[in-house]
Amino acid sequence: MEKFKEKINALRAETEAANARAEAAEVQLKNMQDQLSQKEQEISSLNNKLKLQTMELERAEQRISQAKVMSQANEDSQSQSEALNRKVTLLEKDLMTAEESLKTTREALRKVELESETWERKANSLQTDKEQLEQKVEQMEGLYNATKQQLDD
Repeated sequence: MEKFKEKINALRAETEAANARAEAAEVQLKNMQDQLSQKEQEISSLNNKLKLQTMELERAEQRISQAKVMSQANEDSQSQSEALNRKVTLLEKDLMTAEESLKTTREALRKVELESETWERKANSLQTDKEQLEQKVEQMEGLYNATKQQLDD
């Protein structure tokens, strides 16, 4: 009788420990999901920034194209040509700056996407662990109930 009580107490302790681990896994899963949500928001923000940078790049390329056309059309006037060449140079610098910014943004987006994938994998792993712990808790409860039934009989 004493062994059965010890076994029941051991099963209760194991069940409580499994429940505690399951709760901890749920908290950790919630944290991971929150972090994943933040990363997805950051990805969205970077995608918007990428779109803006792309639009700025296209505008800069259009301005350069227009400036080059105007420069060729106005070769008669040396002062106008020099002014347009300066403008083209400035626009090309703007283009290089925009391209560098675009490259940086793409790299940041790639890093965030990789982090997001890592967090997703961790969240999935935690979800699996949680399910396994819940199954173990159910098994322990079944074993506990069976042992209790045997003791009652």
